[in-house]
Amino acid sequence: MDTTPTHAKGITLVELVITLAVAGILTSLAVPAFSNIRAKNAMAGSVNLFLAQLHLARSSAVTRERRITLCPASSPSECDDDHEAWKNGYLIFQDGNKNRERDMDEEIISYQEKTGAAVKIISSSRHRNRISFLPLGRAWFSNTTVRFCHGEYPDLNRAIIVSNNGRVRSRKKMADGSPVTCS
Repeated sequence: MDTTPTHAKGITLVELVITLAVAGILTSLAVPAFSNIRAKNAMAGSVNLFLAQLHLARSSAVTRERRITLCPASSPSECDDDHEAWKNGYLIFQDGNKNRERDMDEEIISYQEKTGAAVKIISSSRHRNRISFLPLGRAWFSNTTVRFCHGEYPDLNRAIIVSNNGRVRSRKKMADGSPVTCS
């Protein structure tokens, strides 16, 4: 019987500890990058969802030939008056009497609940927290800027600008070229 030791296969404890240390260092470097990616995705999702609701409101106004209003709402049946309430959700309804308030007999077209994202949504005007589209797609007296802000990453802030002619656009800066702030 041969009792000479064969060459052992496997890894030593030292090799295992070094491998785990390298993996730990790489993981600690990657976690902040993932946080930034999550913030970017939250911002993009919030902005795109709001843009989709604006486009739905405008196209509904044109196809139905009726005034359609989009407003901040924390419930599926009535609008909120707070210009910072957009983060709680928003409501699209057919505004038959043109008072920019949802009455019980007015049809709800869409209701979007709070998304849960860490994005703050604020209208630039305390008195223009309703966006109404007329049958020709215009948004007379509804021109406004809605700001989307991320508390940890202010460089991700965005503005959605609605003009009087109904054009909706998303920008990284305000209409005057200044940075988007949410103070």
